[in-house]
Amino acid sequence: QQYTARNDSVIVDLFQGQFRSRTKCAKCSFISTAFDSFMYLTVPIPGKGTVSLQDCIDCFVQPEEIEWRCEKCKVMGKAYKEITVWRLPKILVVILKRFSYSGMWRDKISNMVNFPVDNFAAQGSKGQWVSNERERKVYRLFGVTNHTGTLEGGHYIGCARNPASGDWFTYDDHVIRPMRASQTQKKEAYLLFYTSLSEAEDRQILRS
Repeated sequence: QQYTARNDSVIVDLFQGQFRSRTKCAKCSFISTAFDSFMYLTVPIPGKGTVSLQDCIDCFVQPEEIEWRCEKCKVMGKAYKEITVWRLPKILVVILKRFSYSGMWRDKISNMVNFPVDNFAAQGSKGQWVSNERERKVYRLFGVTNHTGTLEGGHYIGCARNPASGDWFTYDDHVIRPMRASQTQKKEAYLLFYTSLSEAEDRQILRS
């Protein structure tokens, strides 16, 4: 509430969510909890074949082993850190990590990621990527940014749903064409834009 009071804006109100980070000491089992705001969710693409958006999110929230100085036992040693979503934003922006870097090597990950167009339910419960049991939102896709090409030379193409008609269109520079919702599912998908607002609320934002 203090953060919101200092940073309140339309952007914060629509796009900002909150992470919960929990670090558990492997020696004494002490748990340190912290909260951080986010404007977008950046998720890895696991494996080599076709995966789902849920697979990517599950990979993101997997606990990782770290070296950490425990606040209780004051020992530097092994700990496990887990990041989950505590507060869901009204508009959820998901970035698929298609660009990988390892030393001097760079690569683009071209795996197919299947993602829901409608009824993407995010329900808070213990052990899930949304850890706050009071949080629940149902999202629908309203935009996709595709990246074609390679790291050395690429091109961005946008897809968006008209909030008034529900029709989808693709935007390739100055060329605009109608498309089907099923055509959003491509290997080039890079950014996903979801809204939990009603269609009436979407139209109100566009008018304001």
